[in-house]
Amino acid sequence: MKNKKNRNTCKDADIFDPVSKPPNYFPPGKRSFTALAVVIAAIVVPAEASEKEKSHARHYAIAAQPLGDALTEFADQSDLKLVFDADLVRGPKSRGLSSTLTPEQGLDKLLDGTGFGYRFIGPGTVTIERLAQPAAKPKIAPAAAPQTRGSGDDSVQLSTISVTGEAEPQSLTTPSIEESREKLERVPGGTTLIEGERIREGAALTVNDALAYAPGVYVGDRTTGVAGGSRLSIRGSDVNSLISPIRGVKILRDGLPFTNANGASDIETIDLDAIQYIEVYRGANALEYGASNLGGAVNFVTPTGYTSDPLRVGMTLGTNGYVKPQISGGSVLGNGWDAFGSFSYIEFNGNRRHNEQELFYGYGNLGYRWNDRHETRLHVDVQDFDYEGVSAITKKQLKKNPHQNPSTGVPPTGFPAYRVDLRHTMLLDDGDRFDVGAYYFNKDYSFSFSNFGFFRDAWQDAGFSWRHQINGHLFGLKNRVIWGGLAQWQWINDRDFNVVNGKRGSLRSNERDEWNSVEAYVEDQLGLTDTFTLVLGGQVNYRKAAYEHRFGTLAGGLPNQADQDFFNFNPKLGFTWQAMPEMQLYGNLSRSAEPPPLSNLADIFLTPRRVSQTGSTVEIGTRGGNERFKWDLAFYHAWLNNEILVVPNPQNPTVFTTTNAGNTQHTGIELGLESIVPLGLIASDDHIRLRGSYTWSNFHFDDDPVLKDNRLPGIPEHNARFEALYQHPGGFYIGPNVTAVSSNWVDFTNTLAADAYALLGARVGWDDGKHWKVFVDGRNLTNERYAASVFVTGDARGQDVAQFNPGATRMVFGGFEYRY
Repeated sequence: MKNKKNRNTCKDADIFDPVSKPPNYFPPGKRSFTALAVVIAAIVVPAEASEKEKSHARHYAIAAQPLGDALTEFADQSDLKLVFDADLVRGPKSRGLSSTLTPEQGLDKLLDGTGFGYRFIGPGTVTIERLAQPAAKPKIAPAAAPQTRGSGDDSVQLSTISVTGEAEPQSLTTPSIEESREKLERVPGGTTLIEGERIREGAALTVNDALAYAPGVYVGDRTTGVAGGSRLSIRGSDVNSLISPIRGVKILRDGLPFTNANGASDIETIDLDAIQYIEVYRGANALEYGASNLGGAVNFVTPTGYTSDPLRVGMTLGTNGYVKPQISGGSVLGNGWDAFGSFSYIEFNGNRRHNEQELFYGYGNLGYRWNDRHETRLHVDVQDFDYEGVSAITKKQLKKNPHQNPSTGVPPTGFPAYRVDLRHTMLLDDGDRFDVGAYYFNKDYSFSFSNFGFFRDAWQDAGFSWRHQINGHLFGLKNRVIWGGLAQWQWINDRDFNVVNGKRGSLRSNERDEWNSVEAYVEDQLGLTDTFTLVLGGQVNYRKAAYEHRFGTLAGGLPNQADQDFFNFNPKLGFTWQAMPEMQLYGNLSRSAEPPPLSNLADIFLTPRRVSQTGSTVEIGTRGGNERFKWDLAFYHAWLNNEILVVPNPQNPTVFTTTNAGNTQHTGIELGLESIVPLGLIASDDHIRLRGSYTWSNFHFDDDPVLKDNRLPGIPEHNARFEALYQHPGGFYIGPNVTAVSSNWVDFTNTLAADAYALLGARVGWDDGKHWKVFVDGRNLTNERYAASVFVTGDARGQDVAQFNPGATRMVFGGFEYRY
């Protein structure tokens, strides 16, 4: 990724920056004006005509995407300098480009059908403007000036196309992909942007498919289906959980937390059909969202009526009775209103016995733009999850029959979920902006365990956030300040019942929990030079947990009420340096903190008391690329204190307890690569798209009295994904993909481990770039038997214990999609 000041795309903050428009930029009613966009190209043309064509023509590989993003990629790949109005080109979509063409031919194809044309206003100077009648072909006027000849070379005066048009308003609450990409490039740490269209190239079952090629992110599915949750870990976060809900990573949607006030997140509530793109912040790098977790943050951004297709209808069918119809659509309704909605239904028998699943996802957002500076957006979710639970099995059982499941799945597990978000954005003077938001989340869990009973937990979560971005100068230098905060409240009604003949029996206990969480943060980005930015910031957080036992008897005569609170301050210092136009270096020193999980009243009285897990991390990395090759590489080392783990009791080393451990260390390398390799085999502009990610994770104790320097279980040391996809300009694509994962310890004494494995998959499909897409997605084609994740335990004593969650055996999915 490149600093935009040095990229071929430049935006004049006084003219083109959509957050710094003058007050009369978008008055009520219609206003026609000439859109401002300038593409400057210095093209040296050899004397002979045939050589001119060779010097102009080059291969372009640009995916179908919003027009602004496509123009930016075109500028990079053509060596043109591009300046355009981000608002003007944000809504339309380009069909993409995969050809060897001259710049003029490339612009023609890229703009075809978008309602935009181009105008050469001088030697090598181009303006992109909206067509007055999008269906009409632009008329080419005579050349503005005669051809001129210099000493030893030729330069060409290009033609003029004059077009004017009418700009349409765009969403203020939801940034475009390009705006988010620029924001992530300012972060002095590891980040990744994932486009939603990439996720939908094949079947998207779980968040594993969405984050598959994000370096540094480990996702281990708990079940072989779509329900039941996944282990999501970044940089060794939350190796100790029962997989769902997860901790250690802050999950957000459009900047508002999906993570509850108690620090837990349900991965299955992420609607994969309502994603425009995903922002991944690895480590303590999501300070602009107030996150201070060891693992960082993942922000899922939804489509709006401005960015979605008017209608998208699809169906996916697959192995083991997988059926998923899906419909979505959005539109700008007029008078400031826009809307987007998505609905999907999933039915699946699962890859194991007693694992039938039925899920419903309903999501919609409605936006209203009051004027050029104010926009409000309402988000609504209605979801329902019903599935039969699964139990872990031994390694021997997994190798013999990975489909088996000791759990009968009766009574079934699941929960309905309802959520309402309200966000408002205000654009201020000088490009400043202020965002406020509030949400309410309601989930009613029903879980059954043959050994423990039937649990019914009602979770209610509410929050309020604010964020203020100030652009200005400090000591004569460019300076950006981001500050904000978040307040959350959570109420849990925890009821445990006996199970009688597979059904819910009498009430065994009832506990009420209340969590309050408040955090505030500030980050300052000071441009010491045009290429070097210093970043300084900090975050403070306060969390309080209060418990009241209302029914049943507590062991040991403990009180029926208790509370505990935690306070942490987390500073950060970092930098970004645009060492070359196509390469950026970054680094940071940061502190992370996470209050401990307190699942019930009894945890308050543990001896010694649980305290916050803290850590100090140093990170250095680089990112960048060009039209053929892109990379993202980071190295980090974290020193952790009081990590929440299953460790020996100090008084009795043979007894393992979930509590604060001593010192631990987390070290890792995160690498992401992508490349376009032109072929010219079947067509002149066909190519292979290569992409891959590799993560090395070395997590271990630091001279523990009992466990010495043992490795931490739950996260494999090596995790890699690679795909080679042939793409034809007609829309056809085909290619294999490989997943390779090393062995994974099950226990903290390192006596039992899951075996390493490699999975082979393949995808084939066709997308015409306009209306139709069909695909076939094959998983684990060699039918490997492996553990997709493990539950961790203190000491397995070398015995084959039931801690392994089998991965899916061979599965094939096929689907189609129609876009209007």
